[in-house]
Amino acid sequence: MFKNIINERLYLNPIGYLGLLDYLIFNIKLLLFFIATIILILVYFIFGRFVNLIRNYLPIFFHKLLLWTLSIKVEIEGRIEIATNCDLFVSNHISYLDIPILGSNFPLRFVAKSEVASWGFWGFLAKLGGTIFIKRNKNDTINQKNKLKKLLLSKEKVLIFPEGTTSDGNRVLDFKSSSFSAVEKENFLIQPITLVYSEFNGIPINRWLRPVIAWYGDMDLRPHLSILANLKPIKVKLIFSNPVKSEMFSNRKVLNNHLHNIIKTNYSISKSK
Repeated sequence: MFKNIINERLYLNPIGYLGLLDYLIFNIKLLLFFIATIILILVYFIFGRFVNLIRNYLPIFFHKLLLWTLSIKVEIEGRIEIATNCDLFVSNHISYLDIPILGSNFPLRFVAKSEVASWGFWGFLAKLGGTIFIKRNKNDTINQKNKLKKLLLSKEKVLIFPEGTTSDGNRVLDFKSSSFSAVEKENFLIQPITLVYSEFNGIPINRWLRPVIAWYGDMDLRPHLSILANLKPIKVKLIFSNPVKSEMFSNRKVLNNHLHNIIKTNYSISKSK
């Protein structure tokens, strides 16, 4: 009920709780974001294909720029410096915002469903950022496994969302063990990350407010962005647990359950604070 009241007020009033001045500031930041994005795209096409440093770090700058535009502040918990040595990164999934939040720390290649490639401007940016698109087709499972394994062996840092979809933010969904087929019985270092949206506008986010932040089901992107503009600033916590070696687990299901328990436990503890 509380969620519905908030949604109704924000949809009916595009300025919402912001006030006129904050609304204007947000739109100026949005304009600057698109101008800067165009510049970054030009830099990528001119230099990125020839200079690895530019190709790797432009996405980080873009993600930081997007977080600044939406007034999202990220708090790190755990030893992030160890994560730089990891191969595969695993996180729970709540919103499309998870990608710039996770991608603002170091170079990562995200795994996404193939449909994302057709999402207009955002799909275009995903391609530039090196997103790995996979088809949800059992007949293509072996090809996807080999593709991901090849990237990991070439020292690319890859992040997956093993839930396979977003949730309403109140729980961590079951992981799909097939997500770990590429690292089964291999010598890869895996970094579990727990992502928690902790507060907006100084208000702790509880079970009624999490679905407002989350993007799941058949939600439209534009109205949801309008809601987020009213909720700023948004605080997010990234919890970096101790990395694990994939070769230490007898099979992918055991690995899957271990990583799910880590992230689920961290999430339950963190959201209850």
